[in-house]
Amino acid sequence: MKNWLKNYRWHIIAWATFILYEHIIISLVLDVNAHILKYLIHYIINITLFYVHAELVLGKGLKPKKPAYLRIIILTIVEIFLHTVTAYLADRSLSKTIILSIGKLTVIDWKYMFITAWRGIYFLLFSTAYYFIKSYIHQKQRTVELEKEAIEEMLKQKQITLELANAKNAYLKAQINPHFLFNTLTYIYNSTHKSEPRAAEAVRYLSKLMRYALECEHGPEIMPLEAEIRQVENLLQLCRVKQPDLYIDFIYDQKTESTEVIPLLLLTLTENMVKHGNLSQPDDPGKIVVKVEKGRFSIQTTNLINTGLNDTGFHTGLENIRQRLFHTYAGRAEISSGPKGNYFEVLIIINLQEVC
Repeated sequence: MKNWLKNYRWHIIAWATFILYEHIIISLVLDVNAHILKYLIHYIINITLFYVHAELVLGKGLKPKKPAYLRIIILTIVEIFLHTVTAYLADRSLSKTIILSIGKLTVIDWKYMFITAWRGIYFLLFSTAYYFIKSYIHQKQRTVELEKEAIEEMLKQKQITLELANAKNAYLKAQINPHFLFNTLTYIYNSTHKSEPRAAEAVRYLSKLMRYALECEHGPEIMPLEAEIRQVENLLQLCRVKQPDLYIDFIYDQKTESTEVIPLLLLTLTENMVKHGNLSQPDDPGKIVVKVEKGRFSIQTTNLINTGLNDTGFHTGLENIRQRLFHTYAGRAEISSGPKGNYFEVLIIINLQEVC
């Protein structure tokens, strides 16, 4: 009840003021007095007409997409007719009581009908004005809200652009001359591939990985997954050089190779598994499963939890993936991660059907 009074307090004040104004005009100026019950019933009828016309007839009929002008005209005529008949029946009922002596309305009084109909039109005009004023205020409020949302979206985009620029600048500051780096790695490989073949192979795999990372940095936002699949295999080979007992099942099919997604998802997840997971059990290897089904691309990784390691930095890679997915796909991608029993699982799903 309190909420209703709060929401409609200005309506109540406006009607009370209007009724008081009319009562003063009628009683003092025109010297016409009527029983309070007659006033009460007629104001109930008139106020009902006011809101029915504003909220239902105009509110439903003047919809932005399909305004029904003919229906509004017909319903307005019906409203006037029903208002006149209702007022007539109310007065006729009151005339039969001892409360009022306004004469017996046993026959249709056309003058009475005309005055009552005009009274209804009078309230319909107020109702129409109320509807358009209310619509105007609502439209202004909606415009302000849209402008506010647009400003917030613009600020959000500026923040995202700034974050990406800062990340890129940090990366550029941290990297050394790539030509010098690759020339050095090539020299090390050529110098050791005969005397230390395992070390030379490690250098070769490392060179491929770093070259791919640089290509991703300066390449398109999304890329076919085929190249990254090759780099994941290179990363696993590199890790097995120093850790031969590294067991990971990498499962994918040819359909996933042509799928275009943001780069470095697979590499980051694989690196996390190698760095933090227990992958030394041949009977219970880690798993990387890449699938495309019904327009949904997914990567799922599962590995035994390595309880002997400090997980410092463990969530950094996942958080970077989460931010990159949000910046590129927004609500079209999701990532979930966490322990399940003795295993740690990560699941990434991207809805490819909605990606432009």
